[in-house]
Amino acid sequence: MTRMNRTPHLLVERGYPHERGDILPLGSAPRLVLGRKDEGWEPDVAFDNAFVSRRQAEIRYEDGRYSILDLGSKHGTAVNGAPLEPFVPVPLERSARIAFAQGLVLLVFAPVRIGETLDLSPLSPPEEGGPEEARLLDPVRQSVRLNDVSYRLSEKEYRFLELLVRKERQFVGREEVVRYVWPERTGPDSADSVSQEEINSLLYRIRKKTDRHLSIESIRGKGYVLQD
Repeated sequence: MTRMNRTPHLLVERGYPHERGDILPLGSAPRLVLGRKDEGWEPDVAFDNAFVSRRQAEIRYEDGRYSILDLGSKHGTAVNGAPLEPFVPVPLERSARIAFAQGLVLLVFAPVRIGETLDLSPLSPPEEGGPEEARLLDPVRQSVRLNDVSYRLSEKEYRFLELLVRKERQFVGREEVVRYVWPERTGPDSADSVSQEEINSLLYRIRKKTDRHLSIESIRGKGYVLQD
């Protein structure tokens, strides 16, 4: 049986803490702010990504039509690959593809319903000079491309590497790794915890699958740094 959603919504392709395929209903509110949750501030639709601004974009509903405008975000908003001019609304058409921060958050606009299984496809080619993550990682195939060779990863291997690539040459603490890779085990009601052995095993598999072409430094008991 095909699951339908008749409410206007955004379909998540990439946008932590939401999973790929999650549906974010829009409803008929005249204004809906999307951005990064911060201390003392929570937008209507929140993403946990340091490159997304606190007030990234706004979706408007007027006269039965939806539009989107960038709210002067630092790293920009694009629709179908075209960057938006800040504070200038652009109509949203069916299957419009919305990107925040040069593709670190990817959404698809569905004005009425989803009545069939969607095809898997990337949004648009990364722009020259965009984040290294966009050139290195393929979220659709869950793979990493190194020296013209693609390496397939499991979901958690991909999430671990995605986090390290986003913060290349920066220290990533163990707690942040656990929150990003194992979100289902870090809720307030979860009694489970992720052992250091599990993290080490995941890192070992990433290194092995990529023929050790990645230089990932382990800082014992504290965190990790992707050097190159």
